[in-house]
Amino acid sequence: MKLFQRLLVAPAALGLLAPVAANADIAFSPTTTLSGVAVFTTGTVADGGTADTQDALYMQYAYGLDITSSFTGQDLLYTGIEAGNASGPLANLDNTSDGGDNLKVTSLFYEFPVGDHLSVTTGPLLDQDDVVAATVSSYAGAFRIGGMPFSLAGDETGPGLGLSYSADNGVVASASYVSVGGTNSTQGIGGDTGDDVTTLTLGYDGEGFGGGIVVASNDGNDTTTTAGYDTFGAGIYYSPESFPATITLAYDSKDPEAGNNSTDWFLGMEYEVGPGLLSAAYNSTDVEGGSADDQTGLELAYSYAVNDHLTITPGFFSVEETTAGQSDDKGVFLETVFSF
Repeated sequence: MKLFQRLLVAPAALGLLAPVAANADIAFSPTTTLSGVAVFTTGTVADGGTADTQDALYMQYAYGLDITSSFTGQDLLYTGIEAGNASGPLANLDNTSDGGDNLKVTSLFYEFPVGDHLSVTTGPLLDQDDVVAATVSSYAGAFRIGGMPFSLAGDETGPGLGLSYSADNGVVASASYVSVGGTNSTQGIGGDTGDDVTTLTLGYDGEGFGGGIVVASNDGNDTTTTAGYDTFGAGIYYSPESFPATITLAYDSKDPEAGNNSTDWFLGMEYEVGPGLLSAAYNSTDVEGGSADDQTGLELAYSYAVNDHLTITPGFFSVEETTAGQSDDKGVFLETVFSF
């Protein structure tokens, strides 16, 4: 559940760095912080899956813990722990976890700086999209639809290494390598029978606008899993000064070793309305080889912070069904997020 890491690691890291930034002459004491989130999701989908049988109102949960440690005030040891019982059509929402009711370590890596502009990330549990310097979308993507469904899917996890670069002029870049077979002694890191994923990003972050490109490649050496692929994605974001909104336009493409090529266009906007945030997004996915697998989707959600630790979000989404003769997936949900 990537939301936990997105929302919790960055604030924790900033908190660890703050004492050093305020006064570099003060000695830093090793610090460990624990933060977490619990998500209750209640909803129903009118279609209820390809068989039109999972349309009942039901409820599921996701629970995550983030443990961050710093030993110098500039480094970060991150541990992500999750549990959840997501199933059925609501499992496609982003703030879900299907790992079961037992807490499980899902991420474990260490990050440290080299000089003023470069940082290194390495560890035994690194996701494909953990080290991404370029900002290709300002849309949270916390519900059903998000940008970069191919280039930043984050489906692969294993021992990995990443480098991130950030210049004073706003230029950013990153490179990461994840060896899915690196957890297996019969395959090994970089082995001939294990999948290895490389992800490269380049971007620019300006005042109220920016964008970037992402290139990812899976060599597909493990023939028992999903075939290898190459992707290319690009996105831009803009926050106008005239009104409190952020707008994202993104393009993503995937060229798999087996199957048809796919492209995806995404448009998302977040706008401050009253005391909350209104999110709206639209995407269109085109699959070569005919229109049967093409898909369009839209979503609308409104997030309201009851207090600093409780946020409720009612929402609606509609995703085109690719199975012939079946209705589109149209769902409503109420998401309750407790952060601590």
